[in-house]
Amino acid sequence: MRREIPLFLTILFGCFMVLGYFVPHPAVSSLRADFEEWMIIVTAGAVVLGVVNVARIHMHKISRREPDHFYSFPLLFGVGLMVIVGLLPEGMMTAMGFPAAGVAEGSPFDWLYNNVYVPMQGTMFALLAFYIASAAFRAFRIRTLEAALLAITALLVMIGRVPIGNAIWSGLPEIQQWIMDVPNLAAKRAILIGAALGAIATSLKIILGIERNTLGGD
Repeated sequence: MRREIPLFLTILFGCFMVLGYFVPHPAVSSLRADFEEWMIIVTAGAVVLGVVNVARIHMHKISRREPDHFYSFPLLFGVGLMVIVGLLPEGMMTAMGFPAAGVAEGSPFDWLYNNVYVPMQGTMFALLAFYIASAAFRAFRIRTLEAALLAITALLVMIGRVPIGNAIWSGLPEIQQWIMDVPNLAAKRAILIGAALGAIATSLKIILGIERNTLGGD
């Protein structure tokens, strides 16, 4: 029953959510909206469980002195700090000089997010630029016809997007725009269509009970 009940609920609610897209009856639409609200509540509970699990894993790493366990200290400190400042009451925040509490604009949570998390996120993306440049250097080694086409296309796009490209030839920006709007967009849409078909197939397998990895099955 530990697997049968979750599987039954998955099939029931999954089929109903799919049915709600194709049956425009007000009763079905209203019930589907209620299910979506329940989903938000369940998702919020899952996030809380995820945070607790992360904290448990890193506390075990610290207690066992596992390699790189010292990185767990700032992680636990950051998680605890964000939880505390997000739950402090508005009266306490006002007494401390903050205009808002919780996650509202002007609260300590909002300040920490915009002044600590966002800069660190930007730093991580900036570091990715070096890995992208390294991967591009390896990919642009012209050994085959496909690699030559990739290198020529990338060169035209990069030069056409900077002012020096327009200074070299006024037609370069138009060429790079055509590359982005026609072949690149066509390939992007093909990839998105393939990903959407894969998502539909996986969703149907979960709804019909074929895919049971979420329940701990093989």
